[in-house]
Amino acid sequence: MSIQPASPQPHTVPVARPGPDRPVPAGLVNGSLLSVGLVAAVVGIVVEVAMGFLHPSHAQPNNSAAAFEEYSHSQDWTYVHIGQFAGTLLVVIALVAIARTLSGQPAVAGAMAVVGTVTAVLVGAVFAVQMAVDGVALKGTVDTWAHASTATDRSAAFLVADGVRWVEKALSSFFHLLNGTTLLALGLSVLLGQMTRRWLGWVGVVAGIGFLVGGIITSRTGFSPDASRVLTSALLLSAVFLIATPVSLRRAAGR
Repeated sequence: MSIQPASPQPHTVPVARPGPDRPVPAGLVNGSLLSVGLVAAVVGIVVEVAMGFLHPSHAQPNNSAAAFEEYSHSQDWTYVHIGQFAGTLLVVIALVAIARTLSGQPAVAGAMAVVGTVTAVLVGAVFAVQMAVDGVALKGTVDTWAHASTATDRSAAFLVADGVRWVEKALSSFFHLLNGTTLLALGLSVLLGQMTRRWLGWVGVVAGIGFLVGGIITSRTGFSPDASRVLTSALLLSAVFLIATPVSLRRAAGR
């Protein structure tokens, strides 16, 4: 009786996955893209803050009569809203840069980044429409109301302007919902992946949830103090995510 030698078993060596304490393969990270994203994030946030200071904001925004009276005296209204659009467009570029980098991850982490890429583009598209309504259409109807010569004309013009205002509020609510979806998707991509610090994933997730809640509140109450409180916290967290994530990804790739 002959004894057959056992066939040798292949020897496998586990490959370490990239993570916060391990270098990320150079092919996964486009340093130039992340640099563009980081600069876009910083400049976009600065532009948004500057336009916020220039935007008339003494009247309660849900008080249409008081708000329209204030807006009618603004000579820079359209320019401010063009500036707001430019700032948000830069932020969208930063989101796409982060999403494109994270999409190189395998499995669900990469899939969530792809979702974030799509919704980030929609953020820019919806905000462009919102700024066209707010910066051009609303200003035109408010000026018509302010210069109406009779009480009847003034009343009719106010109703038109208030209708345009509600279109703006509707667009704003969906802008926040898309913003929230994008940050939530990218936050989950960071949490489920191994490319950068996990705490950044939690920042993205919490910011995303904040925008989602703020968008729902805005859809029900307009530009209310309740919506403003939630959205302000979400904005601060999103700024941290937008700036810290590309920095962390670049450092991980440079190890």
